[in-house]
Order: sequence, then C-alpha cells, then structure tokens
Amino acid sequence: MKVLKVLFFVLLLKAGNGWAQNTSPISAGVDVGTGVGSISWAPSILYHEELGSRKLPWLRAGLGFRAWGYYAGRTNLESAVIRNSTEILEYRDVSVNGLSVIAGLNIVFWKIDLGIDTDLLGLAFGSERNAFYEKSTQVPGSGQANYNRWLPTHPTIFNALPLVLNKNSGQSEAFVRFRFSPKVGIKLGYLYGRTTYTTRKSKDFNVYLDNKQRHVSVVYGLPYAALSFSIND
Repeated sequence: MKVLKVLFFVLLLKAGNGWAQNTSPISAGVDVGTGVGSISWAPSILYHEELGSRKLPWLRAGLGFRAWGYYAGRTNLESAVIRNSTEILEYRDVSVNGLSVIAGLNIVFWKIDLGIDTDLLGLAFGSERNAFYEKSTQVPGSGQANYNRWLPTHPTIFNALPLVLNKNSGQSEAFVRFRFSPKVGIKLGYLYGRTTYTTRKSKDFNVYLDNKQRHVSVVYGLPYAALSFSIND
C-alpha cells in the first residue's frame, strides 16, 4: 500500500503544485471473489488503490495487484489466425495461476463504484500439460512432424497487456462495487480473460505447429462476484 502511495505522490509532483493541492485521499481495498462458468472458474484476490481530484470527485484512477487463477475441464486452445489457418491443441484440462500489476478507472457516487480494470504486466505459472495436436491436411506445414501427437506445453510465463495481445495470459473486469458498510461491500461484474500455453522444447529445439506457431490460447468470459473490504488508513 505504501509503495503505491509513493508512486502516486511522485506523479502528482510532476503534474504541478496546483494539482497536488487539489488531490483527495487515496482509497484502498481488497476484493476476494471468483468468476464461474459451466466447466471453468477463475478465483482472484485484488488489492487496489484509487486516487481522485477534488475538481472531479466522482472520477478515480487506480493501480493494484491481482493474484488470479483459471481452471477448466476439457478445452481447446487456438493459435492466432495466420493465412486463414487456425492451429488447435486439445487439452483434457487446464490450470494456470498468475500475479499481475493492474490499472483501473472508477466512477464513484453514493455507495457505488462503477469500474473497469485490466492487467498490464504479469507472471503466470502452472503444471505442464500434454495437449493433442489433431490434424490432417493435403498440404503439410512446418508442424507436420507433430501431427496427431501429444505435445508437452506449459503456461506462458511473462505476460503483458493480455486484453489486446494474444500470446499473453491475464484478466480484465467490468464491475459494480456496492458498499453496504464503511468496511465491507459486494462486487458484481464480468470477467474477461485469456490463458496462453507455449509448446516446450524437445532436445533443445522448439516444437512448432503449422505456420511456426508455438503459442495457443483460450479467451473466456465469466460472471464474477466478490466480497470487497476497505482498508483505508
């Protein structure tokens, strides 16, 4: 919490004394909840801090950290479409955990926050998973040696801007947070996420699908609910 306060303070100094004199206190909290689907769920713990201006008291910008997971049953992960071809790996199940730096924006009125947030940078980790590369084609591609085989894969470790970059893992949210007491509230929203795996090397050589692809991902959208706890100083 103190680290984010220092970061905000530095940004305010650069913006000028006039802005600094009009800032309102930082609000902070923790959201603990999960997104739930028919064969998947995505729990998370989000620490967030928001800062506003007395000139625009209803608008707040924030930073924070999200610890998250995504767990699903039988799932197909796809590569990016290249030359009208999509490569697919079939998984019996997937499980990925991550830790991300997030940025968000809130509109505040009465006891309600309307907000969005998204992962900026993060790390992801999880168990190695074997995936089946089922494919037959009249014109074999660069992944021909791996057709109809189980391939070892692992979650992509380093990630950035998963909302827009398809070779990365992470989450974004749109939500409503209602504070029914000064310290406790409830948060309801929609979770949009992406989970990406990378094929492992074999004998120090990269394992490719067709079109020289090594990354496959799945995009998911889940309804989300959480308890929110205020931890303002």
